[in-house]
Amino acid sequence: MNTASNSVITDVLNQNAEAAEQIKTVSNELEVVHAVLSTQLPAPQATTDLVAAVDRTDELSQQLAETAQALERSNELLRELKASGRR
Repeated sequence: MNTASNSVITDVLNQNAEAAEQIKTVSNELEVVHAVLSTQLPAPQATTDLVAAVDRTDELSQQLAETAQALERSNELLRELKASGRR
């Protein structure tokens, strides 16, 4: 494999590693949100905390979708690299 191919592979691996870290971070945050949603809260506090938790889950869902797209782009680069190596 030539230097350019090695560089592409390195870039793709770095992108995948970054995406994996982002997924871990979001997953950890979702665990916290889940804990808030599953805890019995006093009535006055419940509304504020639950609304905030639900809002945060929307944000985290978007982050996960963006991360999944980044992984898909990274995987597409790998597929292209693999295909070009067969020629």
